[in-house]
Amino acid sequence: MVAKVPGYTREMGIAIMMEHPLPGKGGRHRQTISYGQRTDLSLSPRETLAREVRDVRVIYRRQGLYTRQIRQSLQQVISLNKSAWSGVFQKEGES
Repeated sequence: MVAKVPGYTREMGIAIMMEHPLPGKGGRHRQTISYGQRTDLSLSPRETLAREVRDVRVIYRRQGLYTRQIRQSLQQVISLNKSAWSGVFQKEGES
């Protein structure tokens, strides 16, 4: 978003905490497609948010941990991003 939204800084980001399974090394965050990767600037902020939410959903489903609470948390992340960054997450052609 830094490259696409004027005034945005990483400290302003809205995120979901992904706990570490025990026992284990690295935790779920390291399993995400974006961990340690550069941002794909060909994607819109809306596409990036959708991609990240899908990725988290897949990780929790694969581990049999995708619950109503996780679903609600992901919906909250989407909602908070939309309200904090008005207009940034609209579909192409919407005004």
